[in-house]
Amino acid sequence: MSSLPPSSSPTHRTPTPANSNSDSPSSQANKRAFGALSDALEFEAVRKKHRGDMGQDPTAPFRHAARWVGRAIDPFVRLQDAFHVGGVYDWVEAETDEGREVPLPNDEVIMSMTEKDRLLHRKVYQRTKSLVPSFSETLDAFADTPHTSMKLFSMMTSAIGQSRSDDIGTLKTHGLDIIEMFGLKDHEKADWAVKKISYKVKAIRGFNDIIFGRLLCPHKLSKVFEEDPNGLCKKITEGCADTVILASDLPAFLYDGDYNPDAIDEGLLRGQVSVQIYKCIFTSPSSVALVGIGSNTKGRSSHAQLHGLTRVTPHTIAYACMLTRFFCGSMVAWCEHDGTFSLRDFYYYIIALFEMDPDSDWTVGTLDWWDKQVFSVGPRRLENSLMQAEKSADANSDFNALIAQRNARRVDTSSATSSESS
Repeated sequence: MSSLPPSSSPTHRTPTPANSNSDSPSSQANKRAFGALSDALEFEAVRKKHRGDMGQDPTAPFRHAARWVGRAIDPFVRLQDAFHVGGVYDWVEAETDEGREVPLPNDEVIMSMTEKDRLLHRKVYQRTKSLVPSFSETLDAFADTPHTSMKLFSMMTSAIGQSRSDDIGTLKTHGLDIIEMFGLKDHEKADWAVKKISYKVKAIRGFNDIIFGRLLCPHKLSKVFEEDPNGLCKKITEGCADTVILASDLPAFLYDGDYNPDAIDEGLLRGQVSVQIYKCIFTSPSSVALVGIGSNTKGRSSHAQLHGLTRVTPHTIAYACMLTRFFCGSMVAWCEHDGTFSLRDFYYYIIALFEMDPDSDWTVGTLDWWDKQVFSVGPRRLENSLMQAEKSADANSDFNALIAQRNARRVDTSSATSSESS
């Protein structure tokens, strides 16, 4: 999808107040800061001269933000597109009279998107912009030089990719130990001990191996896998039409326990492998109880500490699950597609599990469980007032009878609607 430079949006030109003084000390300081950032972007190829701490490298706050965007906001949305969409909407909202609905902007890029994609891009824009306090002012300063804005977004995109590469490198060091301690069944341990060194060659993982194949196998096929693991792995690697693996086929490593076709979310996202990989990435390898790594190991702050992450989010869970899938697979280099399996789609499917029903018992319970596993914190909220009232009410009370009648009416209404439509 093509995109216009974000700076082309009128919102990036903030009107100058009538009483402002462009020659004031603060204004001159801002001009120098924007000039230093522009110079750093122009000389990106020789960035070594700008290296240093946050105060010395004008690009550092944006690189720092970009690395978090990839891990905790969205690793796939192009920042150029997100800021274009967000900027246009900001301008249209500013031009719309208060109380009136904001119309769909007459913009080629925005009109080519689905409503879901427009909302996604606006969220990425808002959350990314909030990571750098001077982001809006920076884009305003670059309004007359759109190529500079594009260089900024290009630099940030590179940082997003680099953060993923760094995390993959971390798993290259610790991932096999995580699988060994948290992902093996008892009967696999002897075979693992013999083959562990060879597993460092990533190409032999995936469905080329029955241990990794079991972890990657869609959980609905786990029973079939147990009956003939080599046969199923062979059919998958040979691309048989009846064993196509898609991102919507939830892999076994996501689960704790057997697959229940009548309750597919039972045990879903309770698998320890993805939890420990989450901890390895976000709270540091030393937070995972691995042989040779002490829990009191001192070092630089973890990503969670640097960004104030004290509870998991659907996006950080999805990121860890996506990297777990990549680590277990046989692809040597990062690619969004592993055969018919899309890592991009997989990432969004994991997020959708939470967002499509954010108040469900499964969503609330799963987030609380992850919070306890990763950060050792308690539930996010107490039971709501209705649940508390139901528990405190007598079993034969009018209150509980009323609730039962309402539930029955919902069922009757739903049944009637279904009969009419058929």
